[in-house]
Amino acid sequence: RRQQQHPRKKRRKADPLHHAKKEAERRKAEQSQLESQKLANEKAEGRKQHSRKVRARKLMKRTRRGQPVMKNVIGDMLSKIKSDM
Repeated sequence: RRQQQHPRKKRRKADPLHHAKKEAERRKAEQSQLESQKLANEKAEGRKQHSRKVRARKLMKRTRRGQPVMKNVIGDMLSKIKSDM
């Protein structure tokens, strides 16, 4: 009869650091998410600065007589109107 019974498997001990490991893993994932978000924000800010610089350069252009180039001014106004709609 004893031979027919299945041999018992050794019981695994509970990991005393299980909770700490889970917490560390969660923090690491959170940190990587924040890092990627920060990187995306920096990229977006760089694009905004570049477009601002280009726009300012266009609006600063002057004719030989010192008047602003109307093509650039009107184009800027038109783009503002389009973006508001």
